[in-house]
Amino acid sequence: MKEPSYATNERLPVCLVGNRLTFLTPHMLCIETGGSMLTIEFPEGYSWDGASIPRLCWPLVGHPLEADLRLASLVHDWRCEHATTPAERMVGDALFLELLHTAGLPRWRRVAMWIAVRFYSLLCWRAK
Repeated sequence: MKEPSYATNERLPVCLVGNRLTFLTPHMLCIETGGSMLTIEFPEGYSWDGASIPRLCWPLVGHPLEADLRLASLVHDWRCEHATTPAERMVGDALFLELLHTAGLPRWRRVAMWIAVRFYSLLCWRAK
């Protein structure tokens, strides 16, 4: 595995395969948040579908694979896939909100997206 990259709105080493972004090589990502460092290792072939935005909302909120949403959606999907408790899921949702802010999204847009993930978390999400 290469040296870690530090999370910014950097270009992630991914390729579009179908409608999913896929890592072609293993990748380590470091995210500084709240004074601590979070490190995530993504295996070769890990993929995600970007932000889960219903097609009807794309004109207002944006396309799911938009560059400004990639880092936040990647970290959120990874954290939620590995969450085993509602509290761990809530941490993933909080990181999503913080990374949307770091990406420079307008407040109305990041709050709307965060409300959507919290709504899903509270009503639909179940630990695997």
